[in-house]
Amino acid sequence: MKRLLVVFDFDGLLLNSYGLLRDTFAAFGLDVGDENRFKNRRKFLKYFGGGKELGRNLAQIALPKKKRIREALTEHYMSSGRIFTCFTPFINRCIEHPDVHTGVLSRNYTMRPGKTIRKVLNNSGVDESNLDFVIPIPVGAKKHDALQAMSSVRYELNLFGGDEVGDYKAATDSGYTALMASYGFDNASRLIKHANVPRDRIFHSPESIVQAFAEIADPYLKLDGDR
Repeated sequence: MKRLLVVFDFDGLLLNSYGLLRDTFAAFGLDVGDENRFKNRRKFLKYFGGGKELGRNLAQIALPKKKRIREALTEHYMSSGRIFTCFTPFINRCIEHPDVHTGVLSRNYTMRPGKTIRKVLNNSGVDESNLDFVIPIPVGAKKHDALQAMSSVRYELNLFGGDEVGDYKAATDSGYTALMASYGFDNASRLIKHANVPRDRIFHSPESIVQAFAEIADPYLKLDGDR
């Protein structure tokens, strides 16, 4: 029987996708701006640049090019994408334990997000073939609905990791304990201001959030003989 549900977001939490996006867009003559400004933009404007880049980028973009950009981005993820190394041992430990149900739930803008996510995880040493789920969220779908559908009374604890204001709201509204990465797409000030995330649920590095995951999950990850 599964006692613990662990759900990971992908972009922002598990890997820094800014470099992948920046390099791909630059190959098409598009500038997404510096990393801090990129992360503070909302929704689709994130990918078309801010005030300094928006007009120039929109003048060059067209639907055929948009498809080629997504194809190139997909290839770049699959060849070069890696998650932060500190996550790999913890994810694999969750995968191996019979009491833990774990996987990835994320919106990813590559052409084949499910396959892309699995490839990046595999490249990073994660035993992705034994993950319980990898669920790409379609554009327009709500993460809240997916998280709520996954929640079950059979779990003693639902644990979620994300990096955006919407992640926190979706998780807590669905009954999850949420740990938030301020190094992702929303910084600490945005998480506090727009989602009222408690400071002790905000982590400023991959290492610190992995440690928090491990401390919360440890009672469920012990072998039967150790309990």
